[in-house]
Amino acid sequence: MLKFKDLKKEYLVVFLISISIVFSGSLIAPIEQRFVSGLAENSVLMGLVFTMGTLSLSVFALIFGRLSRRYGKNRFIIIGAALGILYPLIYATSTNILQYMGGKLIFGFAGAALGPLLIAYLQEHLSGLKNQGRLLGYLWSAQSIAGSFGAILGGLIADKYFLSAPYYLQFIVLLIPFLLAIKFFGEKKNKTQSQVSEVEPHSSHSYFFGVKYLFSKAYLLYHLILEIPFRLNWAVKIILYPLIIISFVDSNVITGSVFATQGVVAMIVLLFAGAFVDKKGYLIGMKMSFLILAVTSSLMAFSTSLKMFWIFAALFAVGEALSGPAKGVLEIRNIENKYRAEVIAVFVTIGYIFEAISPFIAGILLTVLPPQTVLLFYSFTIWISLGVANIILKARLKKKNKQ
Repeated sequence: MLKFKDLKKEYLVVFLISISIVFSGSLIAPIEQRFVSGLAENSVLMGLVFTMGTLSLSVFALIFGRLSRRYGKNRFIIIGAALGILYPLIYATSTNILQYMGGKLIFGFAGAALGPLLIAYLQEHLSGLKNQGRLLGYLWSAQSIAGSFGAILGGLIADKYFLSAPYYLQFIVLLIPFLLAIKFFGEKKNKTQSQVSEVEPHSSHSYFFGVKYLFSKAYLLYHLILEIPFRLNWAVKIILYPLIIISFVDSNVITGSVFATQGVVAMIVLLFAGAFVDKKGYLIGMKMSFLILAVTSSLMAFSTSLKMFWIFAALFAVGEALSGPAKGVLEIRNIENKYRAEVIAVFVTIGYIFEAISPFIAGILLTVLPPQTVLLFYSFTIWISLGVANIILKARLKKKNKQ
């Protein structure tokens, strides 16, 4: 069994790259919509800009996940980090919507080459450790802190200087992943790295291998079924929460405070969630987290006051935070290293697809239903998926035991 000191360098490099990426992305969160609206007043074009980034990331993730088995993850991570320093400058200097769309395409390419493969790389190296959940929890807690701080800093910089200023700071921050990728992933494999299969030059299988692999593993299918409502609910928060809060009190400050509360709760819970998963197991962690999500989302939908909604929103963040290490450890334990990048890419793609369609579903429902009723609909997706996932898992495990 490996010890953390054996993988300290790998973990710290991924840690620094990850928080730099999250921090840089959050810098532009407060101003991106305003900046894009200045390039195109057409709401359809604005929506296309953001959809293009998500869709390009999804498509490229599938491609790179497959190609990484043949050519190795390292070179794609370096390419992604290199392209990552380009799109902030394209954004900042955009004089028309087409140029900004070009930046989104590069963002998708860079994100697909770097994100899923970096996750796969970290999981491969954590697969030999006991405290996998704890290390993942620390990483996501740090990302949560970086994201919160970045959003505040980005807004302050834009107000003090000019609207596109956060893009230039984003460029500077993304130099960190670029330099780390060149230094670390450009090195020849050391003894620790050689324990993980990096290249499989003679791999040949179906383009749908990743999907088939997910359905062939009982716990991965369980994870996939639950990931769908998680992504649906995650993407719709930014739409439904403000509408519900405004029905109680017309205050942007209160709306921001509710989201900030969820962020603080997630930071704290993630410090301990990983240790809980390591001790109790990823399955208990998954069941508890999604039960919390189902109950609290329903209670938010039935809240009759701002105080009630605020409390249940904070508790909802507990479920979100606990699910992170649980899902991470589940993936580590149930995906073979040689297939990890390709399978993780499928998970990422499916997740982004449901995140993309979630706002459209909410928009349609909001034309005939009040926001809290729409939230109740999304809560039902968690309840239903939780029931279906457990029934299928039980049946699959029972069938496996009979064989």
